[in-house]
Amino acid sequence: MKRALFISGIVAAALSVTAVSVAAKGMGRNGPMMPSFQELDADQDGKITPAEIEAFSKLRFETADTNSDGFLSADELEAQTLKRMQERAKMRSAKMLEKKDANGDGKLSLEEMKHNGKRQAKMFEHMDADNDGAISAQEYQAAKANMKQRHKGKHKGMKMDGAPEASGQN
Repeated sequence: MKRALFISGIVAAALSVTAVSVAAKGMGRNGPMMPSFQELDADQDGKITPAEIEAFSKLRFETADTNSDGFLSADELEAQTLKRMQERAKMRSAKMLEKKDANGDGKLSLEEMKHNGKRQAKMFEHMDADNDGAISAQEYQAAKANMKQRHKGKHKGMKMDGAPEASGQN
């Protein structure tokens, strides 16, 4: 029972600190949202203690509190969110280059980017319900509704057309 409570506390503490920046040590495998075990294990003894989580949380807060007033303003939170997004984009870009750069030149050509061609063709075929070689607005909306139903809200915040979703709308 104590162990379950301890683990629950660790998870809750780790999740509670995701609203602010990643410490300078680096990022966990889940990107800037979740710290790695090594980041939390400050003394590198192979165990995470409540004190280490508290210290990590404090460091994250202090990093985000750029004016050192002991509070996080909307501007400070926004700055940290943007910083996390940039860090995540940098990681994703590096992974994409690693995965798709067939000739190893450090750049992606249109051909290297097209590797999802079969997947895109299959998606197009699925969306083109009347098989006329084009997707009408009605077919697009039907596919969007179908996707929403399949995902049952798992990916909130982004519309199928890439525009951010407004609260309560689809």
